[in-house]
Amino acid sequence: MFVYSRSIIRFAEHITLTVKKILTNEIRLKCTSSRFYDKKQQNSYPIKIVIYNHRAMLGYFDASFYELGFHECLMHAKEERLHNIIRHELAHYMTFIEHGHTIEPHAAEFKAFCQKMKWDESVSRASMELDLQQIKAREEESSVLRRVKKLLALGASSHQHESEQAIIKSQQLLLKHHLESTHAHVEQEEKIFMKRILQQKKETAKMRAIATILQTFFVSIVYSRGRDGTCLEIVGEAENLEIADYVASVLDLELDRLWEIAKKSAKLKGALAKNSFLLGIAKGYCNKIKALKQQYTEDAVQALMVLEKKLIDARDIVYPKLSYKTSYAGLCPRASGLGEKMGRALNIHRGLQKKSDQSRLQLSYEK
Repeated sequence: MFVYSRSIIRFAEHITLTVKKILTNEIRLKCTSSRFYDKKQQNSYPIKIVIYNHRAMLGYFDASFYELGFHECLMHAKEERLHNIIRHELAHYMTFIEHGHTIEPHAAEFKAFCQKMKWDESVSRASMELDLQQIKAREEESSVLRRVKKLLALGASSHQHESEQAIIKSQQLLLKHHLESTHAHVEQEEKIFMKRILQQKKETAKMRAIATILQTFFVSIVYSRGRDGTCLEIVGEAENLEIADYVASVLDLELDRLWEIAKKSAKLKGALAKNSFLLGIAKGYCNKIKALKQQYTEDAVQALMVLEKKLIDARDIVYPKLSYKTSYAGLCPRASGLGEKMGRALNIHRGLQKKSDQSRLQLSYEK
């Protein structure tokens, strides 16, 4: 995941300044406040720095987002080592600008650029691998995530009261965990996390439907458009991001299946009907969750208000220059209405199929 806090933001700003110094003084390129130009000053490229803790490497360059990433642990690294890792990733950036995706990451062109800069092996062979044990804790499923998954499975009960109570308990469990983690970090610097999910070529109605439903799991959603496509960036507490990622994988696999059911049963066809249906599912599901919140205790309502405000603040920290865009599209009332009906009956759970397919994720809905 990508990590944000006051000290981490200062660390990223320090890296940004170092990147600009290396670009200006060593690579001899012109820089502005947030971009740099190529040798001919015909094209400019972004200086985008992110800090993460989810990869077993100290740094990377992602050409899809024109992004330089550095591991959180480097906050405690010696300055010389940090600078060499920055140079290493900038060499990848420069090689990409010159050659595109046509070469391997550490091919002859990469080594030639390092030699041209008179960067020795401490740069070209900068140690990039982390001990996997250092990130093992992040990979292990948290107890909160396991408990929420069990409650979501109970939400598939054929008994309406039991199903609704399971959904309420899953929401209140997340609120309780939020309050406990907030108290636990009173004397520590609180961190905000961001994760990218559902990367695809372009934004679709299914992606918008999934994004809408995910917001009921206490995450903030931003659409991110990179060079190779679009994805969702989810912001919030680490456990909530893992839960939202799990839910998104379920929805991504099964929303099309629900469309096939609706298409046959109601004789629907065409992109407009499909898009209206999928967005209708999201509307119906969110309306159900909104209605269930009326059963919350007063303490849970107060906790929810605090968490929603916290999500807004977190999004503003991660995206200080975020712009908003509203788009309008046509609607097929019949398809939308059917989607809302199925959305109100939608339950998210892990379905067990035959033994060879026990890991398959499913959605269920009640007729």
